[in-house]
Amino acid sequence: MTSQSTALAAADWARLLAVLGSRAYRTALLTLSVVAIAPLLLGWGSFVIKSGSMEPSIDVGDVVVARPFEVGEKVAVGRVYVFDDPGISRQHRLTHRIVALNDDGTYASAGDANEVTDATPVTTGDLEARAIMLAPFVGLPVTWIQAGEWTKLALWLLLTIAAFVTATRNLPGEPPKWNLLRLLRGRRRVGAATPHADDRARSDKVLLRHRSKAPAVLGVALALLGTGVSTTNAAFTAQTRNSGSTWTAGAWSQPYVSAVLADRPDSLWLLDEKAGTLAAQDRSGNNVLGSYKAAATLGQPGGLTERNTGTSMRTAGGLAFTSANPAGAPGTHSVELWFRSSATTGGHLIGFGSQNGATAPIEDRGLRMTASGQLTYGDWNNNPVRVITTPRAYNDGAWHHVVVTATWSNFSESIIYVDGAPVVAGTTSKTTSYPGYWRIGAGVGSPAFDGSIDNVSVYGTALPEHRVAAHWNAR
Repeated sequence: MTSQSTALAAADWARLLAVLGSRAYRTALLTLSVVAIAPLLLGWGSFVIKSGSMEPSIDVGDVVVARPFEVGEKVAVGRVYVFDDPGISRQHRLTHRIVALNDDGTYASAGDANEVTDATPVTTGDLEARAIMLAPFVGLPVTWIQAGEWTKLALWLLLTIAAFVTATRNLPGEPPKWNLLRLLRGRRRVGAATPHADDRARSDKVLLRHRSKAPAVLGVALALLGTGVSTTNAAFTAQTRNSGSTWTAGAWSQPYVSAVLADRPDSLWLLDEKAGTLAAQDRSGNNVLGSYKAAATLGQPGGLTERNTGTSMRTAGGLAFTSANPAGAPGTHSVELWFRSSATTGGHLIGFGSQNGATAPIEDRGLRMTASGQLTYGDWNNNPVRVITTPRAYNDGAWHHVVVTATWSNFSESIIYVDGAPVVAGTTSKTTSYPGYWRIGAGVGSPAFDGSIDNVSVYGTALPEHRVAAHWNAR
């Protein structure tokens, strides 16, 4: 084989691979474009993803096809939804996964790549659409346009036009492709017995000129299509959505949460986050985040009735939870939570300490359970120590509601309420003013609490008896 024939064979193979590769690319691009756009005919929406918060499930440039969320439709925890971000006043669409149903009837959402859930819970009124299909990468031109990445866009257009031109080339042995110009040329040849060579050449030039325009037009059309869907804002780009699927639903919260919020707590941690979550959201509106520690096991059965669905936190063996950031120690205050335990070791339910690590040099305002199952308040290191203790034990394996109120003075005047009623009152040890953290599950001077805890709230006031009863009755 001569070097010339070898070069010709290599050129033939290169041409074959180029044509086949271009046709595969053209087919894939057109198929994904149809997948992304065709559902619009059904009134569904297509959403181009602009951020990486859902990676690796959904990448930047993917197109999420979603059907409208119907009024009264049940929300499927674990599925991906498109919704207006309730944490921002202006329109700002998010495509995130619903990860939990909260006690107040709202839903926690999160991006798959985020370690914490979104700060503001989602209501059914926020939901616009439920994700059904995914067309990968086809929305990348939209993201490039909105980001001003013109070099990437131009390179993509050139490669796409080149691929579409190459894909139209005939391979050896293939019949000529049918098209309108070729048909017209054939008819002219029937009408003219002997076409002039110049006419054939002119006709071929016309055909070639139109062929060369076809991919260019297609590339521009794809670019315009991509531009057309990039209509809105920051994290995600949304486009065509059936206006009939937009509605407003009334906000709804569960009875217990409504009762708590009526008393303006400084913080309210429902402890409804899914297993593996590191941050606890504050439902009081004050954005006092919590931090789960190693001893916390989330996703356990909730402590309230079926009127207040949700999950609880299991804690055993150490510190399970602290507030995430230091805050000033409260003077007059109330602490409220639900607990369940059958342990006979006693333990530290909640307290206030100067650090959020395993131990805290300063710690007071602690609610504890003794080995006999009684509850105490005031048993911290201060001289003289004054403690109040409930008459009966509560380590019976049932859920109980406990509230401690403390009116600050030289010594605090404190009351322990259990299951809606006061059970003991008296003077308790002095407290100290310092910046610190609320700590759950472990503290100085007592074993770690072995049991479950749910719905923790802290107030800067002493709740009156009738409000404590109202919280209990709303369970």
